[in-house]
Amino acid sequence: MSLFTPQAINIQRIIPEYQSNVIHLCVLVTAKCYCSVPLNPNLNHTQMKTNKLLLLCVLLMAGVVALITGCNKDDDDTPGDGNGSPVIVTGTLDATAAEATSVLAISTDNDYKQSEVANGAFSLQLDNGRPWGLVFLNSAAKPIGLLSLGNGIETLPLHYLAETADTLNLSSISRSGAVFTPSSNPIGNSIPLTPAQVTIVAGMDDYLSALLKNPDVNGNGTIDLLEGRSFSLSVIYFIKPGNFHVPQLTPSFDNTKLIEGYRLFLTVEDASFPEKVYFTGPSGSPLANTPSDGDLTYDDSRIYSTQYLSDPNSPISYIPAGGIYTVKYNNEILTFNLPDQSYVDGNIVYPFPTVALNGDGTMNKVTWTYRMPAGVVNFDVDALIDNIMVQIEGTGPKCEAIPNQSGTYGSDRLPASTTSHTLACQNIVWGNTPLEPNMEHVDRLMMTYEDHYGASYVVMYEKEY
Repeated sequence: MSLFTPQAINIQRIIPEYQSNVIHLCVLVTAKCYCSVPLNPNLNHTQMKTNKLLLLCVLLMAGVVALITGCNKDDDDTPGDGNGSPVIVTGTLDATAAEATSVLAISTDNDYKQSEVANGAFSLQLDNGRPWGLVFLNSAAKPIGLLSLGNGIETLPLHYLAETADTLNLSSISRSGAVFTPSSNPIGNSIPLTPAQVTIVAGMDDYLSALLKNPDVNGNGTIDLLEGRSFSLSVIYFIKPGNFHVPQLTPSFDNTKLIEGYRLFLTVEDASFPEKVYFTGPSGSPLANTPSDGDLTYDDSRIYSTQYLSDPNSPISYIPAGGIYTVKYNNEILTFNLPDQSYVDGNIVYPFPTVALNGDGTMNKVTWTYRMPAGVVNFDVDALIDNIMVQIEGTGPKCEAIPNQSGTYGSDRLPASTTSHTLACQNIVWGNTPLEPNMEHVDRLMMTYEDHYGASYVVMYEKEY
């Protein structure tokens, strides 16, 4: 079947200024699907790099797939745009770190800034709209280590920097092997993460820290970003906490296997691209020279996806194995060392919704709390979640108040602090009685979010009649 053949469910979200150019991508999970991705070729390289496409391939339990694609809008008030206020990050290197002659800052969007070390000190102007990592280079421009803030955090979570802070002084930085440690640790101070938040952020930053530990992913002796190329690995998790059991308007928690499966994504910025890449994982991974299952090209970037990876017979969450992942890219081998991912199962955060109906049985709004396996989240999720969307699939007409979308309903991207969304259309029939022929009803409610480190999470609640 052609990649451009529409089949199954088509869900698209098109930002108005991108409507003039639409490209199509078909991604296989258990069946072919079709979606439309907005692309404006007039966006410059920096805009496309900063405003990364969110590719979300949703596994539906009936074996149907929806691919949801969101493009970030380059406005300061848009959640997830990665734009923040300037922050001056400074530090001095003690005698143990004297080999470092420059500092390379890399963001989750593969932006980078570089500062020479002068008289033992460096200064970087970064923005606080996203996390960054610091890599220390020697005089040959080879990486010799990265900044670590302890407790597994190997990045600077500047997205959670105190609002009043426009500088961040790491003070004296010492070196032990490949680890550079600041004497002034901002965690718990100017970056006020709680212990619970620290645990989760330490896991979320794994994909960025894998790049920081090996910024020469293709192993040619030159840091990729410094030769105008970039390679990064990311993940999409598919989560199914429970179902709506009609007539209940809050789902039951009836699935101890929270994470049904995942996809890995390779994002590449390069001058040209192969048609396919080939993924191989460590022991415990099903990837063994496995060809990519779909791709999307925009500007000078391409995103390659693995197939949907799951184990229906396993009673526990299915997550990526930790260890060495390689990707065959043309004649190059890209290498990523992903830390142990077992923390994910116990620390996954997911929205748990309640639906409110109008008197005529149509949907009025969706409210939600954030939960983890241990219970309701009692800390600020802004430290973890960048944005969230509410999406509805059903048999009725789509919401015409939101132009150029397919599916029944899809909200704009909402700030993570949002816990209630009133639908822009008040004519979506929920269906709270046993199904009858030709009866309008909602099949499923999906809540999709991005964390600050580029991972995505599709949380789905089916309705059972």
